[in-house]
Amino acid sequence: MNRRIVSAILLHLFLLNSAYAELEGAYERVSLTNTRTGESPEAASRKGLLIMAHGHYSMMTMNPDRRILSADEKLKDMSRDDKIAYLQEWLDINGHTGRYEVDGETLIWYRDISENPKEVGTVSRLGFEEKGDLLVIYFSLPNGDRYDWVWRRI
Repeated sequence: MNRRIVSAILLHLFLLNSAYAELEGAYERVSLTNTRTGESPEAASRKGLLIMAHGHYSMMTMNPDRRILSADEKLKDMSRDDKIAYLQEWLDINGHTGRYEVDGETLIWYRDISENPKEVGTVSRLGFEEKGDLLVIYFSLPNGDRYDWVWRRI
């Protein structure tokens, strides 16, 4: 193989890996805040984990204090209303995984798997900035409200 081609391939791999290297790691969820109102749409006790490595990411958040059925309780024995309430509480998760890229100050998530089937195959372009051990990922909703999603490197 031509030396020039090998050099070009190695340079490309180095640049590709250095773009991922800045964000690679594991993070715990700190908060999600609407910057206009100062409020969070999620419970204060919400937990989350974000892992980014080798161009792939996996993220999940959930409420850790969800009700757990006792050993003698069965979902099939619940009333319709109790079953719906229980399942709504349990389904309050946010989780997706796939490939990611960094383009300047933009984090691009390619959702290969998601808790929401409508999101499978979608792409999210999110702003981000690092503040010490914090990773702040930000995005805006169609109404113009910006949300800061803060994660701490662990």
